[in-house]
Amino acid sequence: MTQVGTGFGGTARGEIIHRCSALLDAGQYKVAIALLRETLAKNPTDPAVLHMLGFALSSTDGARESLRHLKFAAQLQPHNPDIYCGLAEAHRKLNQVRDAHQALDKALKINPSFGRAISFKALLYQSSGNAAMGLELIKAHMDADQDAMFSVLYGQLARQLKRNSEGIDVVTKALERPEIPRTRREELNFALGHLYDAEGEYDKAFECFQRGNTMAGEQPPDDFDAHLAKYTKDIIEGMPTAEVDASRAVLIVGMPRSGTTLTEQIIASHPKAGGVGESPVINEIVHAQPTDGLTQPVINAHAQRYLGMLRDAFAEEKTTRVCDKMPENYIYLGTVSRLLPGAHYIHCVRDARDTCLSIYFQRFGPNLQYARGLETCARQYLGYLKTMDHWRDVLDISILDSRYEELTADPEPHVRELLEHIGLEFDSACMEHHKNKQSVHTASIGQVRQPIYKSSRERWRNYEKHIGPMLEILEGV
Repeated sequence: MTQVGTGFGGTARGEIIHRCSALLDAGQYKVAIALLRETLAKNPTDPAVLHMLGFALSSTDGARESLRHLKFAAQLQPHNPDIYCGLAEAHRKLNQVRDAHQALDKALKINPSFGRAISFKALLYQSSGNAAMGLELIKAHMDADQDAMFSVLYGQLARQLKRNSEGIDVVTKALERPEIPRTRREELNFALGHLYDAEGEYDKAFECFQRGNTMAGEQPPDDFDAHLAKYTKDIIEGMPTAEVDASRAVLIVGMPRSGTTLTEQIIASHPKAGGVGESPVINEIVHAQPTDGLTQPVINAHAQRYLGMLRDAFAEEKTTRVCDKMPENYIYLGTVSRLLPGAHYIHCVRDARDTCLSIYFQRFGPNLQYARGLETCARQYLGYLKTMDHWRDVLDISILDSRYEELTADPEPHVRELLEHIGLEFDSACMEHHKNKQSVHTASIGQVRQPIYKSSRERWRNYEKHIGPMLEILEGV
């Protein structure tokens, strides 16, 4: 292992990079960022450290700072396509889609078959409502599909374009390849499940989803009782309130797959509104600071950090409302109510059976391991209901319940209600949310590029014979 000079105090450079990589893989971004900053201060022209710090920052709320480090890294290593992919991700986080495409074009000019850039560019096309261009890009590079990532994307894009049989053929052939790693097989099974679902072959679809979920294993639902015990009415009233005006913030919460993306896209289509997608900042703030350590200066600093993230994404004064649609923020409303005074809250509610089934049909990351089992999904749902009931009892904030079934059945009055709740006048652009140019990067990526539709209502009935234990747990909800 090559040793770096005294700027690293004799510590092997490779060891630092390896440690930070492991921290990032474990989701410990704050620790990794601190170590990378310390390392960069000792050797400010190390492109690998600049690159990794840029990646870590763009994965949290530091996309603007990330751009600075990544641009410098690109100057130092102008022929490294991976750095340009990092730049593209930072631009995407800041809703700079054109700049993201340009960064990826530079990566592909360096290496026309660079898989990460090809995949990212196809996803950018898809998220911006141009799945056809994304599919054409993937098709042109299928010969280089060594680990079947392109096959996964092919399946996703084909489904969005209603070319299901074509997608089924490609994904099935990829699954026949014995060298494909387990994690990619998971993705392929989920992609194939969605294609069969779109074709109405529900038994085959369920088999694929079940196979994909079984590969990872499930974990129990969250311990809601222990969490809520820390947020009694007396404890919350004893917490300081941040000295800020957070009326720009719109928190869209609920279970995953409950309509949060649709709600954000509707609101973000308003000329005075925008959306940051699923921001991790509230989660990071809550886990960085126990409630009994929230002094006035501390909560003020946390509030400024959050509002700064909104400003980074939407600097224009005309954008008076910015949506954060991280669904799991419902867990943290006790702290958020003191952190963001004046914020607006929308609670997305959907049929429990459809919600849990839809969660099970998505390949979520390690933070949602309960999603790997139908019964654990159902128990998580019960805990979520208990949590929302608790907040209604102890918090003095106005939360609008937005019911997915009602919104999709008769959109306009409910769109008007959403806008009125957050202090905006009705605008007809909100009725054409699928034309919104803002990119979307969640499991609902294909659905929000369509007009409001009803086909996802009572979807659970297609799978009723497979989900008996889940239905028993949810009986009466």
